[in-house]
Amino acid sequence: MIQDVQTKDPGVPNFTRKILSLRFFPLYAAILAIILTLPSLRAGLIADDYHHKLLMSGSNSPIRILDSPIDMFRFFDGDPERIFKFKDSGFLPWWTYENVKGAFWRPLASLTHWLDYILWPNSPPLMHLHSLLWYGVLVMVVAFLYRRFASVPMVAALAALLYAIDDAHGMPAGFIANRNALMATFFGCLAIIAHDKWRRNNWHAGIVLAPLLLAASLLSAEAGISTCAYLAAYMFFIDRSSSRQRIVSMIPYAAVVIVWRLLWTHLGYGMENISGYIDPLREPLRFLSTLKNYAPFLLLGQLALPPSEISLMLHPKHWILLWRITLIFLALTALVLVPLLRHDRIARFWASGMLLSILPICATFPSDRLLMFVGIGAMGLVAQLLCVVFSKSQWKPKPLLWRAPAFALAGIFILAHLIVAPLTLPLRAAYPMMPKRFTDKLMIRGPLDNSVKDKDLVIVNPPVTFLFLLNTLAWEANNQPMPRHLRILTSSLFRPVKIYRPDVNTLVVSPEYGFYAWVLDELFRDRKHPFSVGDRVELTGMTVEILKLTPDDRPAEAAFTFAVPLEDPSMRWLQYKDGSFVPFTPPAIGENMVLKSEKPPWK
Repeated sequence: MIQDVQTKDPGVPNFTRKILSLRFFPLYAAILAIILTLPSLRAGLIADDYHHKLLMSGSNSPIRILDSPIDMFRFFDGDPERIFKFKDSGFLPWWTYENVKGAFWRPLASLTHWLDYILWPNSPPLMHLHSLLWYGVLVMVVAFLYRRFASVPMVAALAALLYAIDDAHGMPAGFIANRNALMATFFGCLAIIAHDKWRRNNWHAGIVLAPLLLAASLLSAEAGISTCAYLAAYMFFIDRSSSRQRIVSMIPYAAVVIVWRLLWTHLGYGMENISGYIDPLREPLRFLSTLKNYAPFLLLGQLALPPSEISLMLHPKHWILLWRITLIFLALTALVLVPLLRHDRIARFWASGMLLSILPICATFPSDRLLMFVGIGAMGLVAQLLCVVFSKSQWKPKPLLWRAPAFALAGIFILAHLIVAPLTLPLRAAYPMMPKRFTDKLMIRGPLDNSVKDKDLVIVNPPVTFLFLLNTLAWEANNQPMPRHLRILTSSLFRPVKIYRPDVNTLVVSPEYGFYAWVLDELFRDRKHPFSVGDRVELTGMTVEILKLTPDDRPAEAAFTFAVPLEDPSMRWLQYKDGSFVPFTPPAIGENMVLKSEKPPWK
């Protein structure tokens, strides 16, 4: 074991110490992780899972977007004609940019989903169980990783326990299509272990195996790049060879990353013209801006509470307040950790790995599902701090100025990770997106009747377009009636929407927050490509004209002109009202109306 300054008397009851020091604790931690996430077996299919089902069922649906079972994460390729087809059907909203691109290279993850549909094509519970087995083996490997770096077995076991029950893992464990995050972290941890055996035990097979495992991590998910965060941290804080030897040891990994990135680009993968995703190599300045905004929330979500996704739901003034509070908390946490970091190179390894692995995930909006790699360093660091705070270590600071905040921080960690986390992990695994009682209120409950097949379904004010569009995937994948075209006018975000009817065929719509105001609804159009007043979007049976813009260059008012009168029987109208979708009657010609604000289902 690597020698560090961790205490051998963590000050916990003998019974607890014996449990945490058990030889087979990695296996027990894995079993506990699987048990806590078992409620995901009833989660069914969600979002991208339906894309996989449409592909593997051989559907010829106009909204099927995937083409290959080994390429199940290439959603949009930037082809304007293909994008228009989906936009015209209504699967994509009218404001979608014609060159939107969203394609991820994840062949290893795709193969596991292909296997699901070969072995149990009609059993989502078995698909979920497959994911839980990945989560179990991941926890076991992480536990062995901690053992390699801790001089006190109990500290390693505590870190493994914290990682196993971390509620941030609920979505990767409970969302079938997010299995790629579990796989990338699994192969990444194996790569770190193999590298450590090579460098510390002179295990020559690691020279080849570790880079291959890094490649496997990258081919499971782009998040696998965070493996390099821990390899870099190892070079700086663990490896005791000369500077030249340490740099040379990184060459195989650099070669793997360079080849992977070149192939990734050559094969047409990437995210372009989507507001929620940034390529750091192509837009470094924009990435630095998001890093400043997103990294604090991601660290707060990992180290304490609340989940990082909360930052997406806040009004700007509340967002700024939480951001400032988060910075204060992180600064105080850093001050408490300084003595440990100064005395213990293993703590420096965990901390630097945690911070470096934050960087790539800031390329998209904050979400706890991105924290699989970050949690490795975070839980190693938290376990060390807890044992230091409650120990009789000779080196730790004695002044009350350190002890008071240190005990307070330890209390926060215990509350967040040993009390709240194991209670909420089953819930977050069972409801990866949000509780069903919430999603039911944001979507149409039950299938539509058969008559809708010959009609255009117009949804005036769904709270969130991105979530509502999941309806169409579920309808098609379950062979339920689909409308001829789906027309979503705007997202209301539970706020008022003003409507004016100037003539028999037209509605003028003005949502209070403007169009596509929420980050998930911006996925379809990057702000680098704003509309201008007078721009028109021509779809089958409907034309949209931009009339006014918001101060940030989003449409504020738009006219929707249909090919037939609004009362034509070929159209069916729905509005969101009192927590459900109900029939909507357009106003008379020359009249105004206001669709009132709604109470969000979580309030």
